[in-house]
Amino acid sequence: MIDKIKGIFVKKEEEKLDKITIFINLVESYLKREHPNIVFDLSVYKNIKEEPNNQNEQVKKTLIIREIEKQFSDFIWEKTTQKSVKKELLWDGYGLNSQPNKRIPIDFSRRKELVFFREEGSCNRCGHIIQKIERAYIVLVKSFEQNGGYNLENLILLCQNCYSVTTYNSSNFSEVYLKLREDLYDMI
Repeated sequence: MIDKIKGIFVKKEEEKLDKITIFINLVESYLKREHPNIVFDLSVYKNIKEEPNNQNEQVKKTLIIREIEKQFSDFIWEKTTQKSVKKELLWDGYGLNSQPNKRIPIDFSRRKELVFFREEGSCNRCGHIIQKIERAYIVLVKSFEQNGGYNLENLILLCQNCYSVTTYNSSNFSEVYLKLREDLYDMI
């Protein structure tokens, strides 16, 4: 009789562990698909099922998401100048509006479009494929202080998550809005 009761509880504990394992596998698949340039270390999370503690499943999943956010924001990325575009794609006034100047050129939307197609809609930092040009952000490789301008080689394409992380001046990533966080919490 006691063995049957133990068997019931063991099965329920194994089911919880299976749910965590399934969640980790879903998260891993999502991260590889949505952010292929970043290698996330999920080995710590895979060992969470072996730790006997009384934390419930939701808390474990939340801790996993928090650690993934930290890895995303701590990812070391170096801005580099990009490949140029064919000269026949350039227009009159392109060179004049590419000089180091803090004013955004009047043809900025055209430049953003060229950068978007040059990068094939892929975020320079994490590799996320941006579906619409309206959701893409453009940043400068070299700032104006470093003699950087709005020439196409100095423009980088970023997704919303990477733009938020790279432009926010705090080490507390939990204050930054991340679509990544929302997507992961939707999996819980």
